[in-house]
Amino acid sequence: MIIFSKNNKPSQYRKVSILVIFNYFILCSMAYSQTQIKIATLAPQNSDWAERFNAGSKEIQERTEGRVKLKFYWGGAQGSAKKNLQKIKIGQLQGGTFSPTDFQTNYPDLNIYGLPFLFKDINEVEYIRNLTDNELELGFKNLGFDIYGFAGGGFAYIMSNEPIKSYEDLTDKKIWLPQGDLISYEAMKALNLLPVPLPMTDVLTGLQTGLIDIVAIPPVVALALQWHTKINYLTKIPVLYAMGFLAIDSKVIKRLRPDDELILDEVLTQIYKDVDRIGESDTDNAIQALLNIGLTEVSFNESEYEKLSKLLIKPNQDMANRGMFSKDLYERISSDIQDFRMRNK
Repeated sequence: MIIFSKNNKPSQYRKVSILVIFNYFILCSMAYSQTQIKIATLAPQNSDWAERFNAGSKEIQERTEGRVKLKFYWGGAQGSAKKNLQKIKIGQLQGGTFSPTDFQTNYPDLNIYGLPFLFKDINEVEYIRNLTDNELELGFKNLGFDIYGFAGGGFAYIMSNEPIKSYEDLTDKKIWLPQGDLISYEAMKALNLLPVPLPMTDVLTGLQTGLIDIVAIPPVVALALQWHTKINYLTKIPVLYAMGFLAIDSKVIKRLRPDDELILDEVLTQIYKDVDRIGESDTDNAIQALLNIGLTEVSFNESEYEKLSKLLIKPNQDMANRGMFSKDLYERISSDIQDFRMRNK
């Protein structure tokens, strides 16, 4: 507020007013100075993911005239997903790329898509995702995160040092389990298997030292993280559906100019749409690359898949009853899958 006295001259009024207006614009420009968003990811720096993110970051910086800049930490340089979430909480990072298991405690419903042997093929996945993705995305608002869609990673297949052709072949093997994945742990326990929980950053060493015998992972991830160098066989059975997402602290997003926020959202959402769209072809290409490198493909009898799927119906229902994820959402998804199968028999 400007207070004028009787002794002020008009020229003095103008000088004071201009000074106040000038200071106002200075304060506004400071409020929207450059925001650097630090994002951690397990993706290697030479991966397709890195190429897409770097191109997106450049576009965001140019279109916001330098006000928004993304800085990526590649290849797990900031540690495990759990550590990254802790760093976001205290402000050392502002975002990261995650899988549903990383939010097991705070948002367990995300993991329903990844229940072992829930889906038979990608057509079932696409049908359910069209019905449910938006509902799951909205849940992140309550957690204080902005996300930009889900990128399907395809199915996780069995990769091992010995051929796996049946359920019995699995029973005496040490099977990698993502650290914190309580749902897959319950599933393995129900199947009398031997889970070995490890963060993704320790899997390559675990395969090398014999700490684990089997991993179930999308072929694209196995190639990107070099796990294929320590395995000999690929069993193409759809163990579970994998997906990932980018989560950024909503407090940071709220500090952006509204038009800058729209640009950030547009660019990152498009990246995730593109990756999701080409996910299945990437899976096929990755499988072929693994076979060309020297892995041997092993067939898994369809009746064995049916056996494992049926064995897990009761444990899945028990987990829903115990509140490990939404009983209503699980039953709805299961019912929709059965309807889809009946229509497409």
